[in-house]
Amino acid sequence: MKAYKEYMNNIDVSDALHQKLMSCTEAGMGTGKARTQYRAPLLRRYRAAFACLALILLGVFMLLRFMEHPLALMPGNPGISQSVDPSIKYPLVFNKAARLAAADMAIPGHFWQELTADELRAVFPGLADMRRITATANFSSEQNVAALFNIDAHMLSPSGLETYLQLAPGQVQIDYAFDVETKTSDPLGTEVTAGYFETRPNSRGLKNIIYFAAFQLADLAYYVELGGPEAEKEALQAEISELVGRLIEGGRADLTVFHPVIPELREEGLTLGEARADADFGAYLPTDLPEGFAFEDALRSINQNQDALFVNWTKSMGYINWRVSLLEDKDQERITPIDHKENYDLCLYPLPRADSVPGELQDIVDNPIFLIDELTLDAVRARTYEIADAGDEPGQRMSFSVLYGDVLVEIGVKGAAPERIFEILQGIKQ
Repeated sequence: MKAYKEYMNNIDVSDALHQKLMSCTEAGMGTGKARTQYRAPLLRRYRAAFACLALILLGVFMLLRFMEHPLALMPGNPGISQSVDPSIKYPLVFNKAARLAAADMAIPGHFWQELTADELRAVFPGLADMRRITATANFSSEQNVAALFNIDAHMLSPSGLETYLQLAPGQVQIDYAFDVETKTSDPLGTEVTAGYFETRPNSRGLKNIIYFAAFQLADLAYYVELGGPEAEKEALQAEISELVGRLIEGGRADLTVFHPVIPELREEGLTLGEARADADFGAYLPTDLPEGFAFEDALRSINQNQDALFVNWTKSMGYINWRVSLLEDKDQERITPIDHKENYDLCLYPLPRADSVPGELQDIVDNPIFLIDELTLDAVRARTYEIADAGDEPGQRMSFSVLYGDVLVEIGVKGAAPERIFEILQGIKQ
């Protein structure tokens, strides 16, 4: 994971693009109702781990274990396999998947809750005492009526294998697609469609494999997915087969344990005038923008993650992104005194900063918080830098936050001088 994180930290994405991506993750604009874009976890759950695990687990010992319990190809169909390990109580037939097929889903009025120990036992009877389980129930809400959308769960086996499981009323979305007719299994008389997906070999010629299975218990649909290095396929098959069998043995999840209370939700696109009139955060918006910058969009967002106002201005390929919210406990560690330059002065840390910033300072150097009474022009200049990206136009960039009492203003800028940004921040009413 460390190598993956360092790689991602070397990628410079404009703050404008970052904010747009984050805004889209939370909701669609202009609907007046909270709508979260929901992506069923799939291959990305394993992508980061694969890079490290493949090198660690692919030893001679594992290869010998793999040879002890190989996959048997079924006659007449090289795309279907079944484990010949006699220890698997409910063996599944796995069909080879041809491609990824998942798409984003929008949940109207999305809110969620983490499952308690009692709820886990009700939803996963027979498994809660055998696996370490964490789960989140996702709800939709319209006209003050809440309904379960799905449950996302992660199950950790005693050997350390982590399985993703989703269950939903009606049907779940399978992340992969088959190009040929599939063969099903019937453990305990329940029809199960199982499959596997192989990734492309890496530079060392090593592949990873993902196993998945879908089935129905009464009116509830279940989807189970587990992945790892190809050399671990027999262990992956055994784990997912056991989980599917025990889920079927345990029977349909008891959803009567949920009594959701709809929280305050708001996702609304605003005009600039409406944003300035916002009773909570409108006073913390700039009143005089640098020459050439024009209003692009604004969003007022209230959900379980945030209570914030977003406003964006653009000028050609330049941008000024403004996020206003109340200071949260998680932000406290990013507050820095002006005399602690190691927390914010980018001149101390050449690109790529993943290599130059000490690990314990990564978060605060990425987005330090200054007290407005301590903010200086030199501090703003210390946050200013330029990058020559192909296809981009040059411009000074900066990103940092300023605290006005208990109100936090987070900014991302490209194409404006630090002197003008400092002037704007000083002019905001407290």
